[in-house]
Amino acid sequence: MSLKTAFGLVGTKRFTPILIASALGTFNDNMFKNALVIMATFYGLTVADLEPEIVVPLAATMFTLPLFLFSAVAGQLADRYDRAMIMRRTKFFEIILMSVAALGFILNSGPILLLTLFLMGAQSAFYSPSRVASMPHYLKPDELVAGNALFGGVFFICLLLGQLGGTLLPTMEGGRIIVAGTLIVMALLGWVSILPTPPSPAANPELKIRWNFIWETGRILIQAARHPRVFRPLLGMGWFYLVTAGLITLMPNLVRNVLGEGADVVALFSVLFVIGAAIGSLSCGAFSKGRDAIMFTVVGGFALAFFALDIAWMISTWEFALQPVRAIAFAQNLEHWHLLPAFFFAAVAGGVYIVPLQAMAQRRAPEENRARLLAAGNLLNALGASMGQLGLLAITHYSLPINVAFIVVATGTAAIALASMRYLKTANS
Repeated sequence: MSLKTAFGLVGTKRFTPILIASALGTFNDNMFKNALVIMATFYGLTVADLEPEIVVPLAATMFTLPLFLFSAVAGQLADRYDRAMIMRRTKFFEIILMSVAALGFILNSGPILLLTLFLMGAQSAFYSPSRVASMPHYLKPDELVAGNALFGGVFFICLLLGQLGGTLLPTMEGGRIIVAGTLIVMALLGWVSILPTPPSPAANPELKIRWNFIWETGRILIQAARHPRVFRPLLGMGWFYLVTAGLITLMPNLVRNVLGEGADVVALFSVLFVIGAAIGSLSCGAFSKGRDAIMFTVVGGFALAFFALDIAWMISTWEFALQPVRAIAFAQNLEHWHLLPAFFFAAVAGGVYIVPLQAMAQRRAPEENRARLLAAGNLLNALGASMGQLGLLAITHYSLPINVAFIVVATGTAAIALASMRYLKTANS
């Protein structure tokens, strides 16, 4: 795939409405979560008298839990019905949810906001299988890497913008009103954006929906495992979510307890990480030649492993700062011009690594049960993110050095890259 292919997708009815709607949804999700965390931490938002240290991880759990609960049912619905119709309805439901969230922010009500966050997770769980499973219908085989690269790049950019909005807007005068209004406007724009999407006819209209989500969760994972050519890239994506969730959660601890710096520097590392991942995703789309592009996963995996080991070595010899400095001063210090680029290029490598895996899974999954197989990927992604966060808790609990986390990342990613090399000579590995 080339830049020409990528730019050719922008502006088409079969792609752009979904891209815009998904981007606005990503912005809203992250703005909502971050605004809730900021208000709980600094502005007295309470939930049953729980401390902010409890509310913050509780909020993360409330958004992730629906992915475990509803992905299996969502995958069935996306195979049974028109996927464009499901996307339109879930985006309309987002308007209702953001209206309730706006009320929660105006009333400063923690229970309303946590309940809405749970429902937002459910909305994402039902939207995602239809979105990812519809891509092979709307895009040609040699456009899938391009489309996923654009989705990946825009996702990381909107994630960053949403985080910044959720962090900064609550601190302004009338911040709660601004947050409330922004959420509703973005939800409305997302729904309007998705309306022109062409139909995506039901892949399996005779499918009987099974509503026992506990049983069906295990069932779709077993079903995915029986399709190894689909399951392999799904596992690789799950590892990526484990790595990113773990590193993002680790960042404040690393900056505060190893580098001896403050919140400004945490924000600097977060911005570098997100921008790097966006550039990696987009560059993969710009330079790949279509098909599976598995070489990019191999190269991205080895590069990520290299930079993770580099970071592990650097922080093992880092001298703790006696006086924290602002982010600009930290970035201007020549002694830090090794660590900062290493973080940035690790994120670039991650973006390069992930894009071909999504395209592979989409292309290889049979049409009649594609959404269910890709919904299994959502479950693996959520499981990976949870394991990444739990792994960090284990490192903290057992007082292990933080560079252990980067060594684990390097080892696991290098192993995946090595395993992927065996398929380089197979066109449709």
